[in-house]
Amino acid sequence: MKKTIAFMIGDPAGIGPEISVQCLSDYKISDNIRILLIGDRFSFDRAQDIKGTKLEVEDVSDENMDRATGKFLFYNVPVAGVQKIPFGIVSAAAGGCVYESLNKIMTFIDDGKVDGFVFAPFNKEGMKMGGCPYSSELEMFKDHFNRQDVNGEINYLAPMWTNRVTSHIAVKDIASFIKKDRVLRSILFLNGEMKRFGVENPRIAVSALNPHGGEKGLFGTEEIDHIQPAVEAAAKEGVNVTGPYPADTIFLRVKKGEFDGVISMYHDQGQVATKLIGFDSGVTIHGGMPVAIATCAHGTAFDIAGSGQARPNALIEALKVVLSSVEGQG
Repeated sequence: MKKTIAFMIGDPAGIGPEISVQCLSDYKISDNIRILLIGDRFSFDRAQDIKGTKLEVEDVSDENMDRATGKFLFYNVPVAGVQKIPFGIVSAAAGGCVYESLNKIMTFIDDGKVDGFVFAPFNKEGMKMGGCPYSSELEMFKDHFNRQDVNGEINYLAPMWTNRVTSHIAVKDIASFIKKDRVLRSILFLNGEMKRFGVENPRIAVSALNPHGGEKGLFGTEEIDHIQPAVEAAAKEGVNVTGPYPADTIFLRVKKGEFDGVISMYHDQGQVATKLIGFDSGVTIHGGMPVAIATCAHGTAFDIAGSGQARPNALIEALKVVLSSVEGQG
C-alpha cells in the first residue's frame, strides 16, 4: 500500500506555491509514496508557470479521492471571493484559504487518509484575518489533537535537533515557567520524537537559563532547583542527557558533534543559534501529533513572491524529515 503525504502549498500571496512546485520537481520521491497537494489550484498553476515546471496532477474531491491513482493529487481549496490573489499582500482571503486547508488536512488525519503532513509557509496575521481563532498552527494542532502538553515546536537543522521549555511567551515571564516537571517533559518529548524520526540513541544536552549557568546560584537558582533535577530524572528513565550547560557555548559543542539535540529554555536562546548556523535549511517539526508534521523554518518572503527567486531548500528538508518517519513505519 502506498503512503500518502498531505502537502499544503501555503499562502497564495507568498512564496509557498513556488517553492512547493520546485520542491516536488527537484526531489525524487519513491514509488511507494504519493503526494496529496492541498490549497488554491489557481495559485499552484500560477506558480508552475513562474517556475517553468509541469507536474502531472490528478484533481480529487471528497467523493473520488479514495479511487485516485496518480502520484500527485490535488485537493482544491479555492480562495473565496477572488481568483487571483496579488503577491506580497496580507489578506483575509489568502489567510482564510490557509485556515480552511489546515482544517481539511486535520480531518484527513483523523480519518486515516494521510500518513504525514508537510506545509509551505503562510502568514499568521492573514490566517487570523481569515477567521482562525488560534495564534498559530501549533495551537490549532494541539487543540484539535488534544496535545496541550506539547510546549512548542521542534527545530531541526541536519543533524541538529532543538526543542524548548518555553516558546511564545514574554521574556519577563520565562523564569516562572522553568519548573522541574516542565523541563523533564521537554527532555522526554524531544528524546521520543528524535527516536520517532529515526535517531536511535539521541545524545541530548540541556541549556542553562542564566548566564554562565547561574554560577552555582550566584545569579539565579533555576539550574539548581529545577533544571539539574530534571536532567537527573530523565537520565534515570534511560535518556542519554546531560547538563545544564551555559547557553552561549552549547551550540559550539553541538557543531563539533558532541550532541544530537539541545533543550533550550526559551525561544530565542535556541532559535538565534540555529538560524545563524543555517537559516535556509531549517525545519520546524510539530511533534507529538498523530502523524509526522513539518514545515520550513522561514516565512512567506512577500518581498520576492512571484519573482521566481525563492529556493525550496528548507521545504525539501521538511519533506525528507516527514518521509523518514513515514517510510520507517514500513
